[in-house]
Amino acid sequence: MDEDSPPKRPLRPGVRKTKYWSQLIKDTLMETEVSHIIHGRLDPHQIFESQDEIKEFYSGHDIHPSRIIDNENFARWVIGEALEGYQPDSSFQVTGNIMQGKSVTMSKESILKEISDAIQADGQQDIDAEGLNGFKEADSDIVQDVSAATESIIAASPNSLGPPIEPCASYLRMEKCGTFGRNNLTVWKSPFFPHLDGQEGRKGFLDNQITAIVWIMANFLGELPWLKPKFPEFWNKETRTYEFPGETKEARKDRKRLHRPRYFGAILADSMGMGKTFTTIACLDIMASHHLNVVKVDERNFKHCPMLVLAPNLIVASQWVEEIEQVTNVRSIKKIILSGDGARATETQRRTRVLTAKEFREWPPDLNYVWDEDDPAASRVIIVMSIDTWGSRTCTNQVLDENGQIKEGDWRSSFTELGRRFSIVVVDEAYKIRHTTTRCWKSVALLERQFTLLITATPCMNLLTDLLGPVRLLWPKAEKYLQENASRWDRMDKRFEEPEDLEALDDMEPHDDHQLIAGRPGIMAKLVNKYKAQNVVDIQETRMHLKYFERLAILRRAPSSNLHWDWKGSKLVCLDGLLPNVYNFTVNIQLDRALEEAYQGAHIDLLINYMGVLKKIGKQRVKSQKKKSKEVDQKLHFITTLYHKFQLAAASMDIFRLEKLFSLNGFGINAEHVQCMRNTNVNFLRLAPFLLEPHDTKPKTALDHVRLAIRKSPVLRYILQHVKEYVLDRKPGETIRKLLIIESRPVLAYYYELVLQFLLINCRTLHAGLSGERRRELIASFNDSDDHSCQILIQMYAVGFAGSNLHKNCARVLVATQAHSFPVQMQAVHRVIRVGQTKDVEVYRLKVNNSYHQFRESQQVEKILPELGTRAQGSMVDVLVQLLNLFQFEIDEAANSPEAKELMDTMNLLVNQGEVVGNDDGNSNQQEEEAEEDGWSEEDDDDDEEEEPPEKRVRRENDPLSETGKHDEGSLEPEADESDSHDDDLTTLRNEGTAYLFGGDYDQFLRLKPRTAYYKEFRGFPSEVRSHFSHQKNNLRRLLSYSSPDGSATTRVWTAKDLNKSAVLERAMELTLRVRLGANNIEMLPSPQIHFTFVPERKLQILTKLLGQAKYTAQDIDELIQKNKEARARKGDSKGELRAIHEHMTLEEIDESFQNDITKGDTKQSRKRKRQEAEEPATAANDEAPDGGQDNEVEDDGRFWDDSDNEVWNPNEDEDEEEDEDGGIEGDGEEVPEE
Repeated sequence: MDEDSPPKRPLRPGVRKTKYWSQLIKDTLMETEVSHIIHGRLDPHQIFESQDEIKEFYSGHDIHPSRIIDNENFARWVIGEALEGYQPDSSFQVTGNIMQGKSVTMSKESILKEISDAIQADGQQDIDAEGLNGFKEADSDIVQDVSAATESIIAASPNSLGPPIEPCASYLRMEKCGTFGRNNLTVWKSPFFPHLDGQEGRKGFLDNQITAIVWIMANFLGELPWLKPKFPEFWNKETRTYEFPGETKEARKDRKRLHRPRYFGAILADSMGMGKTFTTIACLDIMASHHLNVVKVDERNFKHCPMLVLAPNLIVASQWVEEIEQVTNVRSIKKIILSGDGARATETQRRTRVLTAKEFREWPPDLNYVWDEDDPAASRVIIVMSIDTWGSRTCTNQVLDENGQIKEGDWRSSFTELGRRFSIVVVDEAYKIRHTTTRCWKSVALLERQFTLLITATPCMNLLTDLLGPVRLLWPKAEKYLQENASRWDRMDKRFEEPEDLEALDDMEPHDDHQLIAGRPGIMAKLVNKYKAQNVVDIQETRMHLKYFERLAILRRAPSSNLHWDWKGSKLVCLDGLLPNVYNFTVNIQLDRALEEAYQGAHIDLLINYMGVLKKIGKQRVKSQKKKSKEVDQKLHFITTLYHKFQLAAASMDIFRLEKLFSLNGFGINAEHVQCMRNTNVNFLRLAPFLLEPHDTKPKTALDHVRLAIRKSPVLRYILQHVKEYVLDRKPGETIRKLLIIESRPVLAYYYELVLQFLLINCRTLHAGLSGERRRELIASFNDSDDHSCQILIQMYAVGFAGSNLHKNCARVLVATQAHSFPVQMQAVHRVIRVGQTKDVEVYRLKVNNSYHQFRESQQVEKILPELGTRAQGSMVDVLVQLLNLFQFEIDEAANSPEAKELMDTMNLLVNQGEVVGNDDGNSNQQEEEAEEDGWSEEDDDDDEEEEPPEKRVRRENDPLSETGKHDEGSLEPEADESDSHDDDLTTLRNEGTAYLFGGDYDQFLRLKPRTAYYKEFRGFPSEVRSHFSHQKNNLRRLLSYSSPDGSATTRVWTAKDLNKSAVLERAMELTLRVRLGANNIEMLPSPQIHFTFVPERKLQILTKLLGQAKYTAQDIDELIQKNKEARARKGDSKGELRAIHEHMTLEEIDESFQNDITKGDTKQSRKRKRQEAEEPATAANDEAPDGGQDNEVEDDGRFWDDSDNEVWNPNEDEDEEEDEDGGIEGDGEEVPEE
């Protein structure tokens, strides 16, 4: 078009509120829900009327949903054609291998392999730190709970490895039947399980599993009985009895040495994916088949009670049922009872009976034998339920008062009241019973039971106090057993009063019943009471006293563990090899220029609002601390919202634009809106019109649609590239290839799903809207190898991981969005890294260059570094030192670069002049382009349109931006004379540099210090320095601080002693994360800043001013939120039993308090009583509480954010306002707004 010709009339409006868009949304996305929701790939025959139309739309390709190969050929062609227009400007650089691109010797290759394996094994602790209810992004996006150092202590403990392999194999009559894994670990078979022989795809037993079975039985029973196998060869037809051969002397000796203290319980804490469920079921089978789960009344009388398995949810409960059916013998387990909303049994599960809620409550007459303790069949029944359903059906504290009104009373169990008892209670994912004030915990504590087994990979989830829930559940039977010998109990009671007294156990035999005292809750309470509501513990003191409980109660092994083969320790068997090799890569995505301009325009607007909110935090000119904290919470909520917007813009500018368009016109992109679109069978053809800009023509072919889909979506570009090169590149006769994609935002997952389905690929999302049955079907489909099964699965962080084992046919993972929590991200990836995975796993983490992703990565790393530091012990010290020395070449190369030489000469940390290219015309800003909407008009858009009633107005939820998507620049817009003065000051500042801040001292400039010290230093710089600070130069400066201390060119050599320096340990830990992520670098950023090259100069001046005015960083925000969380922990302590505990109480007083706490619970009245009981002795001992002795109780409904309307930051407001006297950040965390 000629430049002088009038602009073409737009075909549609831009991003604004208009009837055009609102009507299109209503007609296209919000139709009445359809009767049948379509899943999987798009079927063009349901859209087009004729085959000719289909062929024209698909550019002559002959496609059909049932012809998989033809569909894959078309998808491969169209992806290649669509991506061709963005190459080479848009590129993907993949990094991953250690020392990538460097020449290494054979000896170094061996070292690198050892280091990589050691880091992968150490990383298993992050995967085990699992909250199976999923990652709640809205509540956790700014700060994750700091994983307690105690969890790392337990993970590194040598006290929890269990007995040797050979004696356990002998006790269970095990024989070798094969090998497993990349290191050929032994597979065992036992005559007790004749159908588990490890042959033809059948399961067998691994070393860690057979040792766990024996260890659990010994913890239950103390001295192990001689197992009498009822083999056919031992059957005497004449006497019709079994005649067993005598026990050999060697076997008896081994059995006696396997003897343990009779604890009646255990915690099985093996790492995720090591077969804890299989191990437990085999143990239950042996206990039932040998009548070991019965209560002996006398020599001739026994009590028979059923077993109970409580799972974290119904999906996992159903998996338990399936595995019980497969593993156990019919003679051992005769009936399996499953109950829960939506529970069902398959046709092959013939022993399984499903009970409805009504049947469970009234109990079917034909199952009454389950509660007949004189009927031996009762002890061969397993009841399986989710623990939440169990708690809600059997445990309550509601009673009726004299007026018939419901009130809170004592907690009680309906099963205990009916006299129903259990032989064994198993709690899977026992993190759900770590808090003793919850219904789940009480529903187990109130049960009459003989044995208790807790299964969890994380005995301590967040705090050392998390151990108290399990400790209290395991103690009652052990206490009763010890009290049977009154004189022994009296001696133990007097001898062991403090945690320090447990050291006497070192001089006693491992099987001595005195060892049981380490599990006494009163002693554990004294150990953890000093750490309640804190995230920091004394590692050495905790290690010294916690080891006795570990040795008694916890069995914990990881793939890096070494088990002893025999009692002599003649051979170590490393479990490395149970899990597959894992190769991690980072894909660095480079944007093309057009997309880079659009993205920077969005990012700077978001960053201006972000810095504006940071500036406002602490400026609360209100007298009420309560109101002040509430306003701070609202601003923190703004920051969470802005983080989400940053994330959307980095992944897809189209989705970022779509969010504004939908919000302005009565819709949105939150989970409920996405679910609405799912319910109306929205496909990409129906979504595409909303991606069109005012002058875009409608796409006509499938290729046009794919080009539109990826136009401003860089992450999707790589996903399609990967799909083309891996998923669609299968050879003739090869089974279908699977891909797992990990995503955080529901709308992004849905967008990727629609595009992949449009490409005729069976893609589904594992999202929260799926019912339990649908979820099971989807997981089964993804694990299937059939051509028509789900080929690409998108896993949401927010969906619980329990039951999502996805390893059967998938060994490739794309992390499309990084989680804020590194452990959560690794847990999602490990859905395919399980025992039984037969292929090497490759993980690709996607990262857009010069985007919010760098900040996200920086934050993610900083959250995990404190915990990683606690693991720098034992063999990991050598690994860390080797890493430091291997990667020292980075330091040397950086020191020899021109940028480093200039930095060392000038010590100038300011942005270089001319580094930023400003665009005063503003054409690069997409938001301003769309706001103009030149020439658009329609009769329906009347400026005098009647305003909707308030209840029908749609407000853009939690949006700190104004309705048009632009900030109010107000007084921050520089005036002419002010701008000239600003330029003069800037020139002077750049000439002087920042050397004066360090006194011109190179030693001070390059002083070794951790990230936190750099952030503190940045906050203390003058505002003019913060305004023009170069974080790129600061990252280079940090790198140079690790060079030779004398300034010479000699390569620095690190030793184990250097790890005592925080900065050195921090770099070593960062290097381990880089190996695990496949990253070539990890930046250090105090805010979501990027390098701007295509933004208007006036926007840069606004941002520059805010950067100088805002005194706080993202790290300060994290600290503030953590203070609020700790304040809530003090006021709404979920470990309510500790409120009444103080250091001057005797063990008997603590025991009594704990016993009362089981039924009295944590009601409003009981909390008041506990405070009154605790305040008297605490005051008498002059022992002030952390908050000065005042406990202003608030009711915590579980929400972190206040739901009231949120204010929008206005840069005009309170420009000259002074800060509060109490310093804002430092004081804001002391009080929590009352709900």
